[in-house]
Amino acid sequence: MILKINQGIDHFEDIGPCVIMASPGMMQSGLSRELFESWCTDPKNGVIIAGYCVEGTLAKTILSEPEEITTMSGQKLPLKMSVDYISFSAHTDYQQTSEFINILKPPHVVLVHGEQNEMSRLKAALQREHRSRLAVHTPRNTQLLALTFRGDKTAKVMGSLAVEPPQPGDTLQGVLVKRNFNYHILAPSDLNKYTELSQSEVVQRQSIQYTGSNAVLRHAVLRLAGTVEFLSETKWRLYGCLDMIIEPPVITLEWQAQPVSDMYADAVVAALLAAASMPQPTHLPLAPKLDRMHFKECVIEMLQEMFGEDSVPKMFKGEKLHVEVNGRRADIDLLALDVTSNDEALQRMVQSAISKLYAALAPVKPPPPPTC
Repeated sequence: MILKINQGIDHFEDIGPCVIMASPGMMQSGLSRELFESWCTDPKNGVIIAGYCVEGTLAKTILSEPEEITTMSGQKLPLKMSVDYISFSAHTDYQQTSEFINILKPPHVVLVHGEQNEMSRLKAALQREHRSRLAVHTPRNTQLLALTFRGDKTAKVMGSLAVEPPQPGDTLQGVLVKRNFNYHILAPSDLNKYTELSQSEVVQRQSIQYTGSNAVLRHAVLRLAGTVEFLSETKWRLYGCLDMIIEPPVITLEWQAQPVSDMYADAVVAALLAAASMPQPTHLPLAPKLDRMHFKECVIEMLQEMFGEDSVPKMFKGEKLHVEVNGRRADIDLLALDVTSNDEALQRMVQSAISKLYAALAPVKPPPPPTC
């Protein structure tokens, strides 16, 4: 017979055999403690401890089967009833804990609940099984524990970027998308196919008050940007991505928002403000014709400053020149201002330097006359 006691032990009639499921499980007080003290002296009775027991509690003490126990009132009673232990605890054992760790493969495991000796045994067993792949920590209560994790993340390339297999040294450009705990790299045009995102462009526009001379404006812009594309008398394109619209007394800059374009716009704004503060000139000095020999000398000095004196020949004939850097070579055509090289990074670097040097030394070209 199984009894359920709702009103306390005072209303319990201890007649005949029965099984009572009583709490608390560690029998420090309450119904379980009162029943135990009433029945522990009879060898016909028995108790089953069904969960984890903390050191120092009555349940933990009787598992070692002492000859007597101390009641809550301080009385000594002989322990003659049988004592057994069957775990119904929700806590995992070593085997379950180890299997769980094998599935998750975490770099760290922190043991936070249990006796110190048992936790130390579990820690040693886990370290023996997992060797150096697992760091097991057993901090004391309130002890600060600092964990270090690797910051590496893996992203899966999807869409049009995954059509061609990557080659060593290739640069991959795309949008990094995080979904739940997964990372994907997509081309901007594929966002609406694989995500709920859509691609958009931000066009920035900045207007500047300018009351200075048009000649000074043209001179400042050409000196700063080098080659300028004159779309019309009032619209110039700088750096291939920045439109300057001239509607006196206002100059409007318009460009698509990008980090490089933003820097170009900042430089042009600074040049316009500087030009506006200049006094009105009576005339601008005309630039002399480009001296080819002087240009060659400047190229050699510039490349030597960039890559070292031994990277460029001291003397050369014609309009062909080359530069060698750590086994990489770039060939330069000074007449066409063209640079060729098997190394893309070196080619871009030399091409940019040559173009900017030529723009600094070449005469300023006025815009074409208007067409009727």
